[in-house]
Amino acid sequence: MGSALRRPGRLIAGFAAVVLLAAGAWLWARLASPLVLDAPPPKVVADLKGWATVDAASVIDARVTYNLAAAVESLESAVPRSFGDIEKRLPAGRNDRVNLAFALARSPFEVRLEGQALSLSTVVEYEGRIWYRPPIGPELSAGCGNGAAPRPRIRATLVSLPRLTPDWQIRTRTRVVRLEPFSKEPRDRCRLTMLRLDETNRVIDGTREMLDRNLLLFDRAVSRWPARPKFARLWRLLQRPIRLADNVYLEINPYAAQLGPAGADQDTASVLLRLIASPQVVTGARPDSVRPLPKLQTENSISHLAHVTVEASFTYPVASTLLRHALVGRSIVQAGHRLKIRDVELTGIGGGRVALGLTLAGRVRGRLYFTGTPSLDSFRHEVSVPDLDYDVGTSQLLVRGFGWLQGVEIRDFLRERARLPDSTVIGRLRWLAESGMNRTLAPGVALHGRIHDARGTSVRATRREVRVRAVADAEFTLAIDRVPTLPRVLQKHRTKDEAAPGRGEVPGSPGGTEVSAHL
Repeated sequence: MGSALRRPGRLIAGFAAVVLLAAGAWLWARLASPLVLDAPPPKVVADLKGWATVDAASVIDARVTYNLAAAVESLESAVPRSFGDIEKRLPAGRNDRVNLAFALARSPFEVRLEGQALSLSTVVEYEGRIWYRPPIGPELSAGCGNGAAPRPRIRATLVSLPRLTPDWQIRTRTRVVRLEPFSKEPRDRCRLTMLRLDETNRVIDGTREMLDRNLLLFDRAVSRWPARPKFARLWRLLQRPIRLADNVYLEINPYAAQLGPAGADQDTASVLLRLIASPQVVTGARPDSVRPLPKLQTENSISHLAHVTVEASFTYPVASTLLRHALVGRSIVQAGHRLKIRDVELTGIGGGRVALGLTLAGRVRGRLYFTGTPSLDSFRHEVSVPDLDYDVGTSQLLVRGFGWLQGVEIRDFLRERARLPDSTVIGRLRWLAESGMNRTLAPGVALHGRIHDARGTSVRATRREVRVRAVADAEFTLAIDRVPTLPRVLQKHRTKDEAAPGRGEVPGSPGGTEVSAHL
């Protein structure tokens, strides 16, 4: 009987041991096997449209150099080197008993720049002859500078003031500012002693009339010359994107222009043409936009500063690689559990937001997703996601059994460590921009520049990449030594009615001269 009583006890004990063993095995399996998560990826939406432009006008000094020889050649062609005919008698005022004749020859112009005015001086040598028919007796004649006698001289000074109109047309105002005997010596007076006449002033007046007429024709020829198309071609050239590397371009983007002070160095004049621009370095397809030539402004109110806007981008594979260096292999303790990061991947989900996929290893395995909007940390020069948090799909998964994973430890760790250094792309583009700024854009047009510093200003995430915008302090100079030159003035035939000079007209004066401009 005792044996019979012991048998049920053994059975109960054995059953209990089996139950305990099964429970222990289940618990061990439960504790030993990892938790596997498979959160759904975030929803992808459309990208945000547009990106506010940087309101930072840049001043680019375009030093336009101009060899004065071109302007002098134009004026040399406008004013004859010699004129008049000593054998051709002309009326002398209202006295029909008097005739006169002059022949003048000038020296080449000597040029200097006084402020923005072109000053030209020349010496005119002349000979003159006068005939007088008295009421009774033979005709009398006398001259000066004839034969072996030295020719009297006149010193002439002209001033030509060129300017650019707001419509980029060239205008000149050229006039005689001084016309006087070369010296006080007797040889520089045309005194006809036999007739007791001094014709010096008459010669000076005739010379002035000749110069005034020719200079007026020159100014008119310049005003008809189409200079604007030449400046428009230069303007289009400055808008041509400069290739720095594959899919990387420097755009100068000029949109306004101001005329600054002028100066001169020996035979070269220069003027400061200030371009108001928004230069930028962009990545992607080659830009293709052209602004028309603007009105030329006359004030110089904009400060002497230059900036270059740099637009750089992280493609998501590149950004993911950078984040892996910072995050993979790291461990985080949350709710007493140690979580190890095996991999990360950054993707764009539209709406200016990104998704950070986190692959865990160890006790908890699988993929979680965090989403947020990138921001620029200007103090640390990094792109961060300060609002990074669990994605909606991930949060719903954790609520159904993994609530302890929703703590702030892993979220705060990622907010602090998931950062991209903006210098990774901005530094490279800064170097590319500086190398691209120093080159010849076209024959006679050279661009020089230097970038001092670059600092990030904003960031924008798209579904394809994370774009970073920075502004760099810079120096820009354009050296332009092939600008539109003044036209050459050519004398053409005179009409029959204009062939005979009028009363008091100096021989050779271009009373009916036509003028054309060589482009």
